[in-house]
Amino acid sequence: MRLGRAAAIACLLSLAPGLALAQGKVAVLNLEKAIFETEEAKKQLDALRQTPDFQNNKKEYDRLKKQYEDLAQQFNKNREVMSAEQEAEQARKLKDVETDFEFVAKKLQQAQASVAQRVMRELGPRANTVVMDLIKAEGIGLLLNAQAALYAEPDFVLDAKVTDKLNQGGK
Repeated sequence: MRLGRAAAIACLLSLAPGLALAQGKVAVLNLEKAIFETEEAKKQLDALRQTPDFQNNKKEYDRLKKQYEDLAQQFNKNREVMSAEQEAEQARKLKDVETDFEFVAKKLQQAQASVAQRVMRELGPRANTVVMDLIKAEGIGLLLNAQAALYAEPDFVLDAKVTDKLNQGGK
């Protein structure tokens, strides 16, 4: 009886690798990364960066950043010799520049987010079709979001394949 059980267990264990292969392979995908690596996405983001409004905001962002860094450095350097009134005035100036800097940064982020949303709307359906085609073609039994994987060998990552297929027109 024990020999029969042992033989059955050995037989099942020998089938286990075959059962795992029959279920398909595992892959990971960062769909957003795959989409934003496409030529179309890069083209749309570059077009945004070339607009006069974006360029003006970027220049203002750079100017305010430098102004803030200079004021902060000066404030920290001279703080010990400043009167309480001078210190309060410098702190107010720093806060004003910081507020302006954050406002311009938010405008730049919103412009980029708007383009990113448009790219996802335009390429998302094609990307889903590409992913489903890859799942079938490669016999993938489990597809994980790349952020959910702690580690994945490069052979398990589909990002570049999805990007390439999208660049080729989606099929």
